[in-house]
Amino acid sequence: MAANKQDNTAKITKHGSLPGINVGMIIFMIIFLYIVFSVYSYITRDQVRYYEVLEGNIVRQEQYSGIAIREEEAINAVSSGYIHYYIQEGKRVAVGSDVYTVDETGALEAYLKDHPELTEEMSSEQITDIRYRLSQFSQSFRDSDFSALYNTKFSLDAAALEYSSISNAQDLNTVLNQLGINYAQISSDKAGVVSYAIDGYEGITPDAINSETFTMSGYKVNITTPGALVEGGTPVYKIITSPNWSIVFPVDDAIKEKYHDVHSVQVHFTEKDIVTNGKLEIYTGSDGNDYGQLSFNELMEEFCDERFIQFELASNNKKGLKIPLSSITEKDFFIIPKDFMVTNADGTTGFNRQIVSGDGSSMTTEFVESDIYRIDEQYCYITVPDATDTDTTDLKLNDFIVRPGAEGSAGTDVSNTYHVGPVKSLQGVYNINRGFCVFRQIVPIEQNNEYMIVEKNTDYGISVYDHIVMDASLVTDGQLVYQ
Repeated sequence: MAANKQDNTAKITKHGSLPGINVGMIIFMIIFLYIVFSVYSYITRDQVRYYEVLEGNIVRQEQYSGIAIREEEAINAVSSGYIHYYIQEGKRVAVGSDVYTVDETGALEAYLKDHPELTEEMSSEQITDIRYRLSQFSQSFRDSDFSALYNTKFSLDAAALEYSSISNAQDLNTVLNQLGINYAQISSDKAGVVSYAIDGYEGITPDAINSETFTMSGYKVNITTPGALVEGGTPVYKIITSPNWSIVFPVDDAIKEKYHDVHSVQVHFTEKDIVTNGKLEIYTGSDGNDYGQLSFNELMEEFCDERFIQFELASNNKKGLKIPLSSITEKDFFIIPKDFMVTNADGTTGFNRQIVSGDGSSMTTEFVESDIYRIDEQYCYITVPDATDTDTTDLKLNDFIVRPGAEGSAGTDVSNTYHVGPVKSLQGVYNINRGFCVFRQIVPIEQNNEYMIVEKNTDYGISVYDHIVMDASLVTDGQLVYQ
């Protein structure tokens, strides 16, 4: 018996057990795969970005070129000789102030050559100014505006003249008198601003300007440099006696129409990057062409050595809500003549819909409250419901509405009924303040290549700080958007 038990025990064999299932590992793998899929989906899908609506404006800059008109007079040299100036370009002189000297013998010229310390050397600030002018010219020059090259040359010549005048004239007079060198000191008989750019247009009036003036044919500016030999009777400087000046420029019919009721404009002088306000008047010249005249009472000294001036007029300074053009989309709306609109005593708006009985024997009307997105001179704009929408409380395609007050005669008078069907598009954006896309209409005011200015406080419109979709092509009305 004992042997039997031993035999049975020996016959028992152990089978390999199944490996244990690690539930934690499975859950981890599922989460990991979900994260990978989510990251991949986020990276590969089109990103819906939003734009926060702010107030802003759009300013258009229109470029022109005009001729400067000033109260100025060219002053001739009293005699022949070598000339030297006491007054710098653009500086103001009083009556009786010395402006220049004339040395008929050349003794003063020889003495100044032997004593170069008597003429001012250009300071680092003056050299920087000339470099800046050259830099501005190189950046703004266009082949189509070759006259700017001459204007820049004349401006630099005048600057060099300004920076090389005789210094400490009182000490110089004392030394020359001791040496017996005789020369004539010429003073001004008028008060005003001195300029050494003489072009023959001194004293020109708006009536004398014609289309040939702006071709600059044969135009030349003469600037007498210090130490030059001049002949008596030759213009050596001009005196500008009034701070009031103006710029005349040609205008076409479009500009004339645009500015015919505008009398004050903002002017930007591009070369000097100066902005000021000017008074604008448009008149017809002696040649029958139209011209604009901008009048100023400041900055005359800044431009006293320039005749033809480049400038821009800032126009269309429209203010409103500023949105990117990429945010703008369109949506179709039913259009209904506005004289069919009903306004109840409680302020609700809608339309009287015609109801025909099942056997067609009778007609009644029911008021349908409607959200009116916009009312223009002819129509009301209401939402076009989704084709799958089973809600009967909204106006739908092929409904008939009745003109208020004509309910009893609507069945016989076709003019008192309207068949709902025609649609028209409105511009708008998708508002996502609530986490999903809601179409909001916009009323454009002005736009450029990137942005549009729209009216504020429009019905079913947008407000400051609203969030709108940056690229409207990426979403649809009602779509959920995560910000």
